Amino acid sequence: MPLSWNEIRHRAITFAKEWKGETREAAERQTFWNEFFNVFGVRRRTVATFEEPVKKLSGDWGFIDLFWPGRMLAEHKSAGAALDKAHAQGMDYVRGLKDTGRDREIPRWLIVSDFNRIALHDLEPEQDPDAPLLKRLPPTVEFPLADLHKFIRHFAFIAGYTQHRLNPEDPANLEATQLMCNVHDALEAGGYTGHELKRFLVRILFCLFAEDNGIFPQKAFELFLRDRTAEDGSDLGVRLEQLFRILNTDTPQRQHNLDEELSQFPYVNGELFAEHLEFAEFNADMRNGLLACCGFRWETISPAVFGSLFQAVMDSKERRQIGAHYTAEKHILKLIRSLFLDDLRAEFETVKADRSTRRTARLQEFHDKLAKLRFLDPACGCGNFLVLTYRELRKLELEVLLELHGQQHEMSLDDVNRLSKLNVHQFYGIEVEEFPARIAEVALWLTDHQANIALSQAFSQLMLRLPLRASPHIVVGNALRTDWRTVLPPEQCSFVLGNPPFVGKHYQNAEQRADMAIVFRDFKNTGDMDYVVSWFYRAAEYIQGTQIRVGLVATNSITQGEQVPVVWGLLFGRYQEKIHFAHRTFAWESEARG
Repeated sequence: MPLSWNEIRHRAITFAKEWKGETREAAERQTFWNEFFNVFGVRRRTVATFEEPVKKLSGDWGFIDLFWPGRMLAEHKSAGAALDKAHAQGMDYVRGLKDTGRDREIPRWLIVSDFNRIALHDLEPEQDPDAPLLKRLPPTVEFPLADLHKFIRHFAFIAGYTQHRLNPEDPANLEATQLMCNVHDALEAGGYTGHELKRFLVRILFCLFAEDNGIFPQKAFELFLRDRTAEDGSDLGVRLEQLFRILNTDTPQRQHNLDEELSQFPYVNGELFAEHLEFAEFNADMRNGLLACCGFRWETISPAVFGSLFQAVMDSKERRQIGAHYTAEKHILKLIRSLFLDDLRAEFETVKADRSTRRTARLQEFHDKLAKLRFLDPACGCGNFLVLTYRELRKLELEVLLELHGQQHEMSLDDVNRLSKLNVHQFYGIEVEEFPARIAEVALWLTDHQANIALSQAFSQLMLRLPLRASPHIVVGNALRTDWRTVLPPEQCSFVLGNPPFVGKHYQNAEQRADMAIVFRDFKNTGDMDYVVSWFYRAAEYIQGTQIRVGLVATNSITQGEQVPVVWGLLFGRYQEKIHFAHRTFAWESEARG
C-alpha cells in the first residue's frame, strides 16, 4: 500500500546519493530500476519486467529495458548519452505495441535516464478543468538525479496516488463490462448461481479495484492467482475462499505461519467478506478469464459505472421490468446540482470570501454542516446517485480543508486522518434486488478510497480507511412496501433523491399494480398513473413536517396529458407540496450495453 509522501521524499534523497556518479549502464541499470521502484515502496518484479520483446515497425525485434504493461516503460542509456535518442527509441516501442495489436499494454508514461538525469514524458496529459486544486503537471519534466525529491510527485502513478480521468463514455468501460460478463456466464454455466454467485462477483470486483487503486499492494491479487493456484483451475475456488477469509480476519488474529503472499493483504472488514460462501468450481479457461480481468486497468473505471457491470448480466426484458435504466453521469449531475450542490458551493464561496475574524469559524461550521447531511435514495439500484453525491461532496470538502489547513507544510499522519469528517455512513438506500444493493455498498467504499487518495496528495500523508469502520445503509426490499422511516428517520434526513422505475401504466405487472394499490390506499384512480408516481407520493408522505427536499427523475408523461390533474392534483391537494426545480425534457441515456 502507498507510502506517505514524506517517506517517499526521504527515500528519494537517499537513492540519489547512492547512485551519484554511476556510469555503467549494462552492469547496473537493472539494479538502478529495482531500487528506484523501492523509493515508492513497490517491488519492481510484481509490476514490471526487464527486456520485454516488441516487434517494431521495421519488422525487427527490440527489447524494452523496463516495461510495466499499460502503465510505463523505461529506456536507460550510459552516462552522458543523449536522452532524446532514448525517448525516440521508447516511442518506437510504443508504436510497435500499437501495430501488433497490444493496445491494452500501451503505457501512459515513458521514463528515460542516463543515471545522472531523468526525463519523464506523460503520453496522455491530464486535461481536467474540473480539478483546479490538483496542480496541473507539464507533460514532460527533465531534471538531475540529485533533484529527484523535488520532482517526486510527478511519479505518483508508481506509488498508487494517481488521480485518473474517470470518463463514463470511455470505451474501456465496455471492455470491463464484457470481462465481468464472461466470468459471470462461465460460473453460471457451471452451476454456480443465485445469491452466492452475486456475492462472489461483488468480492471479485472489489479485489480487482483494490489492487489497482492502492488498497492492496500492487498486483497482489493477480500474483496470488498466478502463483498460488493450479493452471487447470482445479483449486482456484478453494484458494479464493481462503483469501476471502484472510480479508475478513484482523491481523492479530491471523495464524503466525500464514503464507507471506496472503499475509500482505489488509484486513478489510465492512462485512464484505464475512459471509461464508460455497466455493466456485473453476477450469483452466475460467481461470484464464479471471486473469484477463486482472490485466485490465481497473483504476480508470469510475465506481459510478458499476451499474453498467450489473446491467450487463441481465436480459433486456428483466432490465425493463425492474426499471434498471442506469443514468448517464451528466444527467445525475443535473439532479444533484439543482437539488443541493449548487447551493452548497454558493454558500462556500460566500464563506471563503469572508475576510473577518469569523472566517475560520465559518469554514469549520460549513464543514460540520457537510458532515451532518444525510441522503436517502429509495430506488438506489447500484448506487449511482449516491456515489456521485458522495464524490462531489468529498471534492467540496477537500476545498474546505485546503482553505482551513492548506498553509501547513507538515502534518502528522494522525492529523491527516482526522481531517475528513465525511463518510459513507451518510448514505441510505432501498433496493429491491440483492446484487445491485451489494454493488452500491462497494461502489461507495471505492469512491471513499479515491477521495482519500486525493486528500493524501494534498496533504502529503497517506489516508487509508482500512479496516472499514463505516458502512452505507443499503436495505434490500420493496421501497413501496417498506416504511422509509425505518431506514432513515425523517428528522435525520436532508435530501431524498434517485431514479425510480418508470414502468408505464400499460406495462405494469400484477405485483406492481398491487404496489400502487398499497401506496395510494383509498385513492382508486391509479389506473391512469405511471409506476414512478408511487415514489413521488411516498416521498411526499415521508417529508411532512420536515425541511427535506426531494429530487426524483421521471418520464415527462407525468407532466402532460391525462396524468397531470390526477398526479399533481393529488400531491398538491393532499400535501400542499410545491416544485422547487425541474429540467426541460432531455433524451435519456443508459449505461447498459445495447
